[in-house]
Amino acid sequence: MASIRIELWTRARDVSAALISACWPGHGLSDVDAVIEQASPLKRRVLVVGPLLALAVCSFIAAQFGLLGLCVFWFGVIWLIR
Repeated sequence: MASIRIELWTRARDVSAALISACWPGHGLSDVDAVIEQASPLKRRVLVVGPLLALAVCSFIAAQFGLLGLCVFWFGVIWLIR
């Protein structure tokens, strides 16, 4: 059970770092990952859960526009990460 939780946290941290680095010009993925690692445990949780929560809220809003809204949402996420 603990290994699943660690794996889930690692993946969530990686996705959050990718989202933050896409929105933070001049800083790469390794810079953001270092900032997350150096943060206090509470701030680390906020830095990881915050972008994922924002992504979930945006997906709920996009779902109100049906399949087209979800397609635009996923296109935006892929464009942001790339």
